[in-house]
Amino acid sequence: MKINEAIENYLETILILSETKEKVRMSDVAKHLNVSKPSVNSAMNKLQDNGYIIQEFYGTIQLTPKGLAYATKVYSRHKLFREFLIKVLKINPIVAEEDACHMEHCVSDETMASFEVFIKEQLELVKQHES
Repeated sequence: MKINEAIENYLETILILSETKEKVRMSDVAKHLNVSKPSVNSAMNKLQDNGYIIQEFYGTIQLTPKGLAYATKVYSRHKLFREFLIKVLKINPIVAEEDACHMEHCVSDETMASFEVFIKEQLELVKQHES
């Protein structure tokens, strides 16, 4: 299965929801992403068939270790981009959130590794400047 932006968003959403909810259900995912339940059902079937989640029949959704690793990678990128946009570039937080959501999906691992070093250096400079 090719992991595209939409599928990454489903994995990321399950991770985010699981941080605050004991049980994640399709209706929670649909509400969070503002998509239909049939869309979520289709995505969950693909994710389960490919070993990213475990889902009881129309029940709770849990990330497998494979799904957790992938979701964590995407969400870490998201948080790093958002922080950079807000703190270094001084982008409006609402715009930064939206932009980070798109940026996290289109960067190679190689570029992200270098960018992560750069972002952390820039954030450290901002922190020093604020002190």
